[in-house]
Amino acid sequence: MKRNWKVTFFIFTLVVTMGLISGCDLFIKTNDGHADLKWYMGLTYEDEEQNDIAYETSVGSQVAAVALEDRYSEDYGIMKDVDPYVNINTIKENIDKRFYWDKKENKVLFTNATTVYTALAGETVIHGTTDEEVGYVVFLVENEKCYVNLKFVEKFVDFEYSVTKAEDEAPAIINLRYTGGEKTVFKTDSDIEMRTKGDYQNLIVKEIPEDTEVTLIEKGENWNKVKTDSGYIGYIPVKELTDEQTKKTAYENDDDTYTHTTLDKKVSLAWNQVYNQTANGNLDALIKNAKGVNVVSPTWFSLADKNGNLSTLADLEYVEKAHKKNLQVWALFNDFTDKKLTKTVLTKTELRQKLVRNIMFYVDGYDLDGVNIDFEYISEDIIDDYLQFLRELSIECRKTKTILSIDNYAPSEWSTYFDREQQLKLADYLIIMNYDEHTSASQEAGSVSSMTYAEKSIKETIEQAKDASRIINGMPFYTRVWKETPQEDGDGSGTLIEDAANGNYYLSSEAVGMNTAEEAYKKAGVKPAFDETTGQNFVTYSKGKSTYSIWLEDETSVKARLELMNQYELGGAAYWALGQEKDSIWNVISEYFK
Repeated sequence: MKRNWKVTFFIFTLVVTMGLISGCDLFIKTNDGHADLKWYMGLTYEDEEQNDIAYETSVGSQVAAVALEDRYSEDYGIMKDVDPYVNINTIKENIDKRFYWDKKENKVLFTNATTVYTALAGETVIHGTTDEEVGYVVFLVENEKCYVNLKFVEKFVDFEYSVTKAEDEAPAIINLRYTGGEKTVFKTDSDIEMRTKGDYQNLIVKEIPEDTEVTLIEKGENWNKVKTDSGYIGYIPVKELTDEQTKKTAYENDDDTYTHTTLDKKVSLAWNQVYNQTANGNLDALIKNAKGVNVVSPTWFSLADKNGNLSTLADLEYVEKAHKKNLQVWALFNDFTDKKLTKTVLTKTELRQKLVRNIMFYVDGYDLDGVNIDFEYISEDIIDDYLQFLRELSIECRKTKTILSIDNYAPSEWSTYFDREQQLKLADYLIIMNYDEHTSASQEAGSVSSMTYAEKSIKETIEQAKDASRIINGMPFYTRVWKETPQEDGDGSGTLIEDAANGNYYLSSEAVGMNTAEEAYKKAGVKPAFDETTGQNFVTYSKGKSTYSIWLEDETSVKARLELMNQYELGGAAYWALGQEKDSIWNVISEYFK
């Protein structure tokens, strides 16, 4: 009896489908489709009609794929004759963050612990402590992107690279190796086709000859993602890999050259908010009852103009008085004048380095022991420029053993780009401004810095910066008196808060010192109660139609914060600011800084 043709076709279809799923030899033999390697390796883009267009270069010989440890870079590389050039962002993100491109002055910099090395556009000279002729162009610029010669990179950083020449439809590949540690390697058991994904339905990347060594990227049940020494990345069946071995790779770094000047005890720093020259004369009165303090930080210097100059309230007599009292002086430098000035100065090397020279001029002229950088206009688009500023400043501080401390906001979702690990590598101390959990702009009343908030900020800073011993916890000597007034009784001042459950109200607050807060609740005839949620003493009272709330900064909160300092083995504590504290606070502080 003859088989019905429909049944025959169904069986054939079923066999082919099973072959696709199981990876049987039938599909291997019948599928000879190869991937478009330029597309696969990220060397094409879509035009307006969604056609794939291959990138081209006008500054080099050809475009090349850049093979990272586990994937292809989104940014292509450039071959200029035999020299490979890689996008500087690819280098910064994967090899070393210290390479920097000044777009305005069109120069590339590399900065280590002691020297800034500079190369200008089109030049074959590296300017450092001396000028070095290297015989190759250090970087190329194309489509407003910077591509750095890997010969320049390897002068300063330990990594490996190789170039696989273009062949037929396959592009040139710049293969990078920069991650140390243990790596699993295999050899192919036979001639095998590397695929774009882990099954036989996907396209062929390359035919890999028998006995080729591959490095494991990602282990799978049936397919492993691997990379060849020539820079091909794709999937090979597990059954085709043999001779598994573990190889150790190590790349040297220069971390030990980043020396740090630190105190031989925990830092106890008090910020001194100086509004005018006359206020410098208040130092004696402000520290008369202070105990346990070993550093004062007067707010003396501000970025003044687009040329990198500083305005100053510095006073040499102030420094002399502090030194006689065995207090170090770490003057504060801020950028509060104008956000535009910060960007203008930091993004141009000539201005940024002038700012550094100006800072060090005042360090020398006023016999300062340290500098405290409090730049708070650092948006994500200028973070690289800010870090470069810190690199350049840290070199000068390291030369003179001037202590460099940097103020940072408490970690949050919006400040993840601050790179606290890099900052602490450069600086001697990183200070957490561990307050302003609730501010005048908040939509609800709350603590300036609850213990939960403070501890979370400490833990996240340690996690990001990697070294608790040089982290200083900044704590508030101030609090806020919150006022809530029903909408119908308010005068329109404050922020209108809509509350469907309890009725709308106006919310406002005033920042006050410890004594003012204490006077307010005593006058109201109420006593503080401990608030378990915030770990602070709390008061609430009514006056007229309004309700007042204060989360107190007092002996209880200061002691709790100092306990966190010890618990997390931090490098010290800092206090904002002198004059806002009760005298009795110093008895608490002195117990932790004997």
